[in-house]
Amino acid sequence: VASHRLRGFEAHVRWFDADLGYVSPDKFIPLAEETRVIIPLGRWILGTSCRTLRDWQERFGFSGIMSVNVSPVQIQNTGFIEELKYQLEETGIPPETLEIEITEGILVKILQEIRTLGVGISLDDFGTGYSSLSYLQFLPLTTLKIDKSFIANITKDKSIEFDITDAMVNLMNKLGLDTIAEGVETDEQLKVIQRINCKTIQGFLTGRPMPAIDCERLIASGAYVI
Repeated sequence: VASHRLRGFEAHVRWFDADLGYVSPDKFIPLAEETRVIIPLGRWILGTSCRTLRDWQERFGFSGIMSVNVSPVQIQNTGFIEELKYQLEETGIPPETLEIEITEGILVKILQEIRTLGVGISLDDFGTGYSSLSYLQFLPLTTLKIDKSFIANITKDKSIEFDITDAMVNLMNKLGLDTIAEGVETDEQLKVIQRINCKTIQGFLTGRPMPAIDCERLIASGAYVI
């Protein structure tokens, strides 16, 4: 937010079927978790993301972060840490340029092993569901993402969403965590976020979902400043 520079990319899996058309991740990800297909699928996503990041680092000198969502089912699988180590060794990417994005329900011991490797950990959708301040006591986090439901109404007068977001950002800054406001779509929202010193934004205002080739064009153009 302060520098207007690109922090990095978040890798998302998408599915287009010839018969079904576009299938929302909200539909196929829960099914993949239920059937445990998420384990090989997640392994492919992590590997593809790491190889893509290495390619960008080698061809463009890209120094940003690649954030990869990991399912609780996948991360609690006994082979996850070994797979993560393998991808880091195979691709040779600096661990600090990779970020594992999680939701609640992740085993603390596994997260501590991930941090030992030097990989960042981002807690997604903070402030919703079962997320609570108690997570900050024992999870080895590096980044906290403020859910877009707070950002949507942040510009309204005397908005409780503003007060809550302001308090959360102030606390995270004191704890030394990176903060990302999700779902930023307007200049008015950005101005409020700048005022409360949130470090980073994510949303349609600065970047819409796009295939890797379009990300490459952005990096190659040198247009890091949004």
